[in-house]
Amino acid sequence: MKLTKSKGGAVFRKIAMGSWKTAGDPSVYGLLEIDMTNALAYLDKVNQNLEIKIGISELVGKATALVLKQRPEMNGMVKVGRIYLRDSVNLFYQVNVPGGENDPIGKANLLGLTIQNAENKSVFEIARELKDKASKIKAGHENEMTKSVKTLSFVPWQLMRHVLNCTSFLNYDLNLPLRFLGMPKDPFGSVMITNVGGMGVDTAWAPLVPYTRVPLLLTVGSVKSRAWVVNGKVEPRPILRIGCTFDHRFMDGVHAAAMNRLFLNYFENPELLF
Repeated sequence: MKLTKSKGGAVFRKIAMGSWKTAGDPSVYGLLEIDMTNALAYLDKVNQNLEIKIGISELVGKATALVLKQRPEMNGMVKVGRIYLRDSVNLFYQVNVPGGENDPIGKANLLGLTIQNAENKSVFEIARELKDKASKIKAGHENEMTKSVKTLSFVPWQLMRHVLNCTSFLNYDLNLPLRFLGMPKDPFGSVMITNVGGMGVDTAWAPLVPYTRVPLLLTVGSVKSRAWVVNGKVEPRPILRIGCTFDHRFMDGVHAAAMNRLFLNYFENPELLF
């Protein structure tokens, strides 16, 4: 992953940077509603011949990767008081991995799995990589994220905030390798995606986490039948709600509107995601 300084929208970005100190201050929340009629029909079709089934989270991840590839000014982070852009799209999935007998950190884990260079991977490859990584963790194999969690388990409660912020400063601002502490380089990627629909929740928002330096977080709800206007008539349609949280220092309403248009196009024409 390579970072370059952002040159676009300098004045507005400078004002935004001066207005808010951390990603916890300027969080903006939005809701994206998607008619999943075409996407669900396409999923049923392609999943018939697949050993590893494609789910909605994988579709959202691939769509996000393609959106950020088309709008690279939305793919970056804030470090040392400036905006830096990434040269690849890395997805950070928060997933519930049930613990196995040899689980290194516990019986029930909400863990992060990172998909590197997602813009260049197919939705099938994203699904396979997520399943493989989750299976390895369940079988007791450690990855960089589980090593980080184990390292942090020794930190006293009173010091946790300071340790997390210090680690973020060393990792991102000073660009220091911390693998000897079990901390991977840039562990949280371009965007965080969490599937709350798997827990039966259809609408949710989540806060940004300042020390991760991730400016965008998506909560994927469960698909629910809702009243929808189609050609001037109200019909029941399967609707997916995605809660969006973004760092206003990095993104604004123009970016959100552009992302919304691209997202809708991909789910109205799901073959584009495959």
